[in-house]
Amino acid sequence: MRLLFVARRFPPDVVSGSETVFARLLELARAAGHDVHLVCGYRTARDRVPADADAVDLRGRGVAAWPAMALAAARAARRWRPDAVLSNSIEVQVPGVPVVTLVHDLNFGGGAGGAGALLRRQFYRLQARRLAAVVAVSETTRTTLLAAGLPPERVVAIHNGVDIDHFVPSPRVPDAVVKLVQVSRILPGKGQHCALDALGRMRPDQRRGVHLDLVGTVADRVYADQLQVQAWGLPAALHFDVPDVLPWYQGADIALFPTRMAEGFGFAAVEAMACGLPVVGFHDAAVSEASGGLAQLVPRDDIVALRDAILALVADPTERRRRGDAGRAWVERYRWTEVWERYEALLARVLAEPA
Repeated sequence: MRLLFVARRFPPDVVSGSETVFARLLELARAAGHDVHLVCGYRTARDRVPADADAVDLRGRGVAAWPAMALAAARAARRWRPDAVLSNSIEVQVPGVPVVTLVHDLNFGGGAGGAGALLRRQFYRLQARRLAAVVAVSETTRTTLLAAGLPPERVVAIHNGVDIDHFVPSPRVPDAVVKLVQVSRILPGKGQHCALDALGRMRPDQRRGVHLDLVGTVADRVYADQLQVQAWGLPAALHFDVPDVLPWYQGADIALFPTRMAEGFGFAAVEAMACGLPVVGFHDAAVSEASGGLAQLVPRDDIVALRDAILALVADPTERRRRGDAGRAWVERYRWTEVWERYEALLARVLAEPA
């Protein structure tokens, strides 16, 4: 197949779960022998996206990024004549070419309520009428899309994959200090301040037995500065824009995921499980689904419950190992090769349907 991939954001210009997933799908399509071309936007610099891509300068565009991406995709399609388009941007419509769009969530990194959320749902419903198919990255996301009015026959759930050959457990030398880690984009919706709050509510003797590392790309610079202030005097360190998150998972004993957003999948939580870590966080339907119910999720914004769940695992290394082993076994089902096979089958089905 000749496949045109389209994404408003692409790593390393922007790095989060959705960008990581889409970049991996592109790699797998090429590895499977498909003829692939990429159209992607960039927010920082041209050299932060692949050199062979049709790159769209989105710096300073705001909402105007959407029509710019749609126009760039249409131009690429006229020139390159793909069989199908796989898009990470639901605004993309290419006349005469079937478009399959991934939807990770409907919150765009922010809250799920308010007038903005209603408008997004209306937009998604209208756009879906002209798409060949919509891929929801979890059954939770599919349910959300159906509740927003998208046609059930157009929406299919395909879980994200995880590189379980890269994200692997690494034996840790027993240490008097239990290492906690949260790997997420640095923005309020990911709840890093909640992790620090839970740490701050521990007794001094409890805090002496733990250390928290917050790791991720900075999506909100003001929030990152606030976290630096909040972490002052606590056994915590912040590590921004690291080249590889794997060492941080492998050097930890417990992963935290106190998200305050409506997640589409919970990519970082599943990566942590692949590394054999037990996961503690706030309740979220998609994270519970992706983790097979193995993540220990407490009510959202209940900092005391979060603290207590962390301390219970800190005190019980046997339970940490049990949960870590169970989590690793669960995420074996998210092998990327199997995920790509489902995408190939969907694309083949779409191409076989009458125009």
